[in-house]
Amino acid sequence: MDGDAEILRFGQRGWDDEWRPPAEPWDEDVRYGVPTPAPSRPWDALLDEVLGEGASGRAPSGRLTQVVLVGDRVVDVVRRPVAGSEYECVALELEDERRRHRQPPPLPEPPGHEKQLDWLARVVGGVETLMSLDTEPLPAEPVDFSAVSLHLRDRAAALDARLAEVVPRLLGDEALTAARRLLVRALGNEPGVLTRSDRDDIAAGAVVWAVGRGNDLVGPNRPVRSTTVSDALGLRSSPSQRGEAFARAAGGGGVAPWAYHRAEPDVIPLGDPGLLLARFRRRVVATRDLALALRARTPRPG
Repeated sequence: MDGDAEILRFGQRGWDDEWRPPAEPWDEDVRYGVPTPAPSRPWDALLDEVLGEGASGRAPSGRLTQVVLVGDRVVDVVRRPVAGSEYECVALELEDERRRHRQPPPLPEPPGHEKQLDWLARVVGGVETLMSLDTEPLPAEPVDFSAVSLHLRDRAAALDARLAEVVPRLLGDEALTAARRLLVRALGNEPGVLTRSDRDDIAAGAVVWAVGRGNDLVGPNRPVRSTTVSDALGLRSSPSQRGEAFARAAGGGGVAPWAYHRAEPDVIPLGDPGLLLARFRRRVVATRDLALALRARTPRPG
């Protein structure tokens, strides 16, 4: 053989050594030919007692591949079960690691009517609220700034004046009550939503957009387009991003756990019936009743 040839053997034994499984109790020892008595209490039984039934019977799956190279040339490949080899512990560790990182199977998606009910509950603020939802119009009421920090009340009053001018014209008189409530709640929950550098026209446009989008009145193929809101307040861009921030500050926003893109209505959830107009709540009630009727007719799994 060429003196420069290199032989790489993957394993403690040579590739051509005959392999045999490890000795069983009372079998002849592989090296010394000495009988190996079984222990007075089998180790398998002790493992089962400590780790649970069946723990001792665990063995790694798969096969061990040994490759023989001469120089950079493969001259032989030997395959044998990894169980019982000197690499059995390594194989078990690798299987444990794969088991720890294995993703759990995805949960089955619920039926469409259950997705619908879940989404509607998020829109109105909970399952109990959904089941008892009424359809009475929101009352006309004076704005109450008691929940707003003192240093923000002047700006809140200026914003309310803009809402009183724009909202009835774009969304109707009932929407003014919803807009005022959303404004007060957002400023009370998260005063930072109204920063000193923010312009009143942008903040007012955000509130109008949030109320209109939450009641399915603003957006593509809706009665009012976002550009209409921008034009009414002299804005150069859509107030949608700021409107989502106001909706979240008021306690709404968020998405359903399932991508139910065909949800009716497709709105930004405000999470409170006190911010929803009567016409919109009537649609929610009608959709809820249809979903409940489908639930009653659908057999439960199991």
